[in-house]
Amino acid sequence: MLSLRFPVQLGDTAMYRIVFALSLLPFSFLAGQDFSKRTAEIAAFLPEKPFCIGRPVTDRHAWEALPENNFVQLAEKIAATPIPDLTEELYKEYFRNGNRRNYQNAQQQKYGRLSLLTLAECLENKGRFLKPLEEVIRSVCADRSWLLPAHDRNNASVYDGKEEFIDLSSSYISAELGLADSFLGTQLQPEIRKMIRENVRRRTFLPYEQSVRSGINGQNKWITAANNWNSVCHAGVVCAALTLIDEPQQRAWYIAAAEQFMVPFFRGFTPDGYCSEGIGYWNYGFGHFVYLAEMVYQATGGNVDFFAIPEVAACALFAPKMEVAAHQFAAFADCRPDARPDAELLKFLNRRMQWGDNGLDCFQNKLDGHLKRTAVFCFPNSASEKPLAAGKTPPLSDFRSEFTDAGILICRHPSGGERALHFVCKAGHNAELHNHNDIGSFTVMYAGTLPVLDPGGEVYTRRTFSDKRYDSNLLNSFGHPVPVINGQRQKTGKQFSGKIVTKTFTDEKDVCTIDYAAAYGLQEIRKLERTFTFMRPADAPNSLTVEDNILLEPAGTFETALLTYEAWQRQENGDGSLHGGVVLIGRAGKQTAVSFSAEADGRAVLPVVTDSEIDEDAMAGRKPVRLAFAVKEPAKKIRMTMVFTLPETATSSAVRNPAAAH
Repeated sequence: MLSLRFPVQLGDTAMYRIVFALSLLPFSFLAGQDFSKRTAEIAAFLPEKPFCIGRPVTDRHAWEALPENNFVQLAEKIAATPIPDLTEELYKEYFRNGNRRNYQNAQQQKYGRLSLLTLAECLENKGRFLKPLEEVIRSVCADRSWLLPAHDRNNASVYDGKEEFIDLSSSYISAELGLADSFLGTQLQPEIRKMIRENVRRRTFLPYEQSVRSGINGQNKWITAANNWNSVCHAGVVCAALTLIDEPQQRAWYIAAAEQFMVPFFRGFTPDGYCSEGIGYWNYGFGHFVYLAEMVYQATGGNVDFFAIPEVAACALFAPKMEVAAHQFAAFADCRPDARPDAELLKFLNRRMQWGDNGLDCFQNKLDGHLKRTAVFCFPNSASEKPLAAGKTPPLSDFRSEFTDAGILICRHPSGGERALHFVCKAGHNAELHNHNDIGSFTVMYAGTLPVLDPGGEVYTRRTFSDKRYDSNLLNSFGHPVPVINGQRQKTGKQFSGKIVTKTFTDEKDVCTIDYAAAYGLQEIRKLERTFTFMRPADAPNSLTVEDNILLEPAGTFETALLTYEAWQRQENGDGSLHGGVVLIGRAGKQTAVSFSAEADGRAVLPVVTDSEIDEDAMAGRKPVRLAFAVKEPAKKIRMTMVFTLPETATSSAVRNPAAAH
C-alpha cells in the first residue's frame, strides 16, 4: 500500500484536526457554526477581484495552445438550431409517471449549449458566438427551475415558486454561468452579467447561506451528506462564488464552509478508500472533489490545500486498485458493468499524488464540453507543476488488491494473457451508498469479456430512490450471483451483511471465505459460507472454484445463480449428448466453462439448471440472463460447487433450457 504524505501548512493542519473532531459528532452539529476566524485567514489569500479559474479569453496564448478539437464546428451547428424548450408539461412528467429521462435529456442539451458556445468563443475569439450564447443565458435565467424534477421534492415546489434550494443540476449550471462570465468578462453585455449574478444569488447563494447559518435542514441536507451530492454541489457552489462574488471576505466564507462540510463526504468511503457507489460515481463524486480542491488551491495561491486532507490518498487509489485486468474494472452498485475511471482525472492524480511515471501527461488534457473540467484540467494546475515521479504508477500488487474494511477482494493473473481468468468478490452490507442487495456477489473476467458479473444498475425512475427500490430484480439479490434460500432473497439493511472470515494468499493460489448467513436474516440458516479458490499456476491456465456450504435446520431448498450478458450453452459429449454438469458462457473462441455439482445430505445430486431474463431496464442497455443452479429437494446440509476454467476446445449445442434434459 502507498504511504503518501502531503505538505500541509501548520494552520491548515490545526483546522483539519478541529474539523475531523467535529465529524465524530452528529453532522447536524456542523451547521450554524461560526468559522469567521478561518474566513478571515482565507480572505487574506484571495485576490481583490473574482478569480478566473483557468484562463480568460484575453489570454490568447493559453487558449490557442489547447489540443485540436471540433468545438467551433459543433457550436456552428448548435447555434443554427432552436434552444430546447423546457416546458411545464415536460418538467412535471416525472410527477405523473416517474419518467426522469425526457426532461433530463432536454435540460442537458440546453445547458450543454451554454458551455459549448462559451468554449467555441474562447477558442475562436471572433465574437460570432456571443449573441447565441447570450440568448441561451437569457433562456436559462428564464427557466422556472434549474433542478431536475426528480430532486424537486414536495411536488415541484421550486418550479411553482414555493421555495428555493440546490441540487446537482442547479449547482452545475451556477458554476457554468460563473465560468462563462469569468472566461469572457466584458465581452458579455452588462445586462447579461447582471442577470447571471442576480439568478445565481437567488437560486444558489441565498439558499446555501441560509442553510449553513440557520442549521442544515429541509432540502439542502446534502451540505453534510456522506455521498456524491456533497462534493458535486459544493464544487458548483464554490466555483460560482469564486467567479461571481466581488467581496474577498464573502468568497472566503464559501471556501471555509466547504472546508468544514467536506468532512462527512469522506465518511462515504471506507477508511481504506472503497467507494461503495461504484466507479461511475467515483468519477462523479471524487472527481468533483478534485475540481473543488484545485479551484480553491489556485484561488488561494496554494495556501488552502484540500488535497492535504488525510483521507484523500486512499480515496484517490480506489480506481487504480479496482482495475482487474487491462482497462477492465470491477463494477458494483448503481454502475454500468463497463464503467471505467475518468482518464483525465487519473492523469491529473498521477502527478498530483506523485504516483510515478506511466507515460501520462496531465497537461493539455483532452477538452470536453464542461467548463469546470476545462478550467481545471486543460491549463497549468497544481499537478502540472509537479515533475513525474519515477517508477510504476501506482505501485500496486500484480496479484491482488483488497479493501479490507469493505470486504472487497480483486484477484488477478499477472500475465493478463488470453488464457488468464481474473475475479472479484464482495462481502460488505446491504445498506451501502447506491446499495444493491449483493453480499457474496462476484465477477469473472476473461479476455476482455465478463462471463459472470453484477449486471449493474437500472435506468433511474421514480421507483429507484423510493421505498420500492428493491422491487427491481436488478437491485435486489435475485439480480446478482448469490443464492435464494427457501425461496427467500437477501434483506435490506446494515445488519444484513457478510464478512471475509478466512483468507490465504500466495503467488500461485488465493483462498478466501465469506460468511454471509446474516445477509438473509433467516433463523433456519445455521451456516452459509462461500469459499473462493483462485489458482494461478505458472505453467497452466488458471481456474476459479466457488463453493457454497450451507446448513439448514429444518431442511430447505437452495438455489444459486450466475448473471451474464453473454450467450450460454450446455457442453456436449463426444457423441453429441449433453454433458450433465458443464455450461459454456461466452462467444466462440472466448468461452468460459463452468462445471457445476452439488451434494445434499451427503449424496451427490445434479443441480437443475434454468435460465430466465431479468426483465428490467438496465443501464447496460440489455437484459441480463440469470442462470440458476438449484437443489430442489429439501436438505439440511448442502454443498454447491462451480469451477470456472478455460476449455481448450469445446463443442456445444444451443439448448436454451437445459433443465428440460433432466
